This record gives sequence, C-alpha cells and structure tokens, in this order.
Amino acid sequence: MKAVIVYTHVWNESFNHHILETTVNHLEKKGDVVDVIDLHADGFNPAYTQEDLRLFSRGEYADPLAADYIERLKAAEKIIFIFPIWWFNTPGMLKGFLDKVLLKGQAYDEIDHKLTGLLNINEGLVLTTANISKENLAFVGDPIQSTLINGTLDMVGIKNVSWIHCQTVHLPESREQYLKEISDYFEN
Repeated sequence: MKAVIVYTHVWNESFNHHILETTVNHLEKKGDVVDVIDLHADGFNPAYTQEDLRLFSRGEYADPLAADYIERLKAAEKIIFIFPIWWFNTPGMLKGFLDKVLLKGQAYDEIDHKLTGLLNINEGLVLTTANISKENLAFVGDPIQSTLINGTLDMVGIKNVSWIHCQTVHLPESREQYLKEISDYFEN
C-alpha cells in the first residue's frame, strides 16, 4: 500500500519527529511504500501569492512544490498527518499546505454546487500533540475534528479518518502512552 505522510514541525528533535520516525517504521514493517512530505525540510512557503490566487480557479499551481505534492497525494492509498496543535488548530504551515495544494479540479470538483472529492484515499490518520485535551478542544468548536477531518479531508475524498491525540505532550508518561496507542493502531 502507498502511504503519504504530511509532516509539519519546525524542529527535527521534537516529539513530533519521533512520532514521524515511529510511524514510518510501523508502515515499512507492514510492507507499505512510504512517501514523507516534510513541509519545513522542503522549504514549503505556506503564504498565498497573487499568482497562486490568479491560478486557483483554474486548478493550476504557481508553486512547483504544491504541484508536486498533489501528484503524490493522488498516488496515495493512505494518508497520515502529523502535527502539533497550536492555538487550538493546525499550524500555519499545514493550513497553507491545505490551501495551496487542495485545489478545485485537482483535489475536488464542484457540480451543481456540491463538492465531490477526487483524491479517493481510503484510509486517513491524524496524529496530533498538544497540552490540551480533546474535551477542551471541543469547547472551542473542535477545529481538528469538525474543520479538518469532517470538513476538508472528507470533502477532498479522504475516507475512514482516525484521530489519535496526545493531550499532555509535556509529560513523559503521556508520550510513552501515546507511542503505545500509535503502535496498537498499526498492529490492529
């Protein structure tokens, strides 16, 4: 199976980077072909430009990285997002990725005012870290579940999305438990 990981963290010694390495190891052990999109390492610019906006409605890319990323997503059977939650939401780098890569005619189409996903990815996984619980995220509208998973990912054709969240990332015992949850996910 072809798995694409979209990884977003600025520091390569972070716990998120350890999660990335753990995830890659599990996927490779299962025989999956793994393609890592490391937005920071790639030097991806999440900011929209006038040229990006001009080409948006035509489903064309000004940014060659965005054009490369969509082709990699189209080839995926499984997608995994790994990122920290900052200010109750995705980091700006990931938001920019979603804005610049998931274009009409590429990731979705609109027919009779209804969006239809074009990616046809049958398995998704969102791995997040923060110092806030899912319950407290729900208090602010649960942007990861409601906007990212139920909104964006669903609308572009990413199905069967699971979310595993580490809510007290600063505690060593939470990190250990989280890595066990990830291992359990891949072993089942």
